[in-house]
Amino acid sequence: MPDAAKQKSFQERFGAIRTLDRRDLIPAPEASRLSIRDAAPGAFFEYLGQTWWIKEINFYEETSDDFKTPTGYVITELTCLCLETGETVHFEWEYDDVLEVSMTKEQLFFRNLKDDAGQAIDEEDLDQIAGDRDCIVINGQTFWYEDDWAAVFNRGKKQEKVYMYEFENEAGSLFLTIEEWQGSGRDEYRIYTSVPVNPDSITLISRGAV
Repeated sequence: MPDAAKQKSFQERFGAIRTLDRRDLIPAPEASRLSIRDAAPGAFFEYLGQTWWIKEINFYEETSDDFKTPTGYVITELTCLCLETGETVHFEWEYDDVLEVSMTKEQLFFRNLKDDAGQAIDEEDLDQIAGDRDCIVINGQTFWYEDDWAAVFNRGKKQEKVYMYEFENEAGSLFLTIEEWQGSGRDEYRIYTSVPVNPDSITLISRGAV
C-alpha cells in the first residue's frame, strides 16, 4: 500500500476509534442478548477476533419487477471498517423467520465468469441463465442459479434501482451476486462473492447512533 494510502487508512481508523466513548460500551450480559440487528451507524462490533466500525447503513427493498411496488422484504447493508487491517467490507443481514448474515469476500468482473462449457458470458446472458436456472463457473467452481429480483437501494434520501441475480455453490458456503444498477445512462454491474456468517459470532461493543 502506498504511503499516502497507508496514512489515509491510519487516519480513518484512528478517527473511528476516537468516536468510541467508554460510556457507550455494552455490558457483557446485555451484549449476549443483542445482535447485528441492534447496530446503528457508528457502532462497533467484534467478529472472529477483529473489531469493526459501521461507517454507514443502507437498505435494499424488494419491489415488483417494474420497481414500483414494494413487497416489504428488506436487506440491510452495513459498510464496515476493520480497525486492524483498514479493509472496508459489507456485511448484510435479513430477517425471514430467522436472522441471516453474510459478508462480502471478493469483487469480480464479467471476465472472471464462464458458463459450464467454459465460454465467456456477459450481461446479455443473465436473463437466459436465470430463465434456465443455469450455472456460472468461476475458477472451476460452479455457482447455481438461486433467485433474481428487483429492488430499490436506499442510501439516505437517495434511491437507485437495482436488479439482483443470485447464485450459490453446491455446499451453500459461498454466494455469487450480480447487481445490475439502472441509472440514467448505461447500466452498471457490480459482481461479488460473499460468505454466510453465524449471527452468534458477532458481538456488539456499542450500539452507535440512535
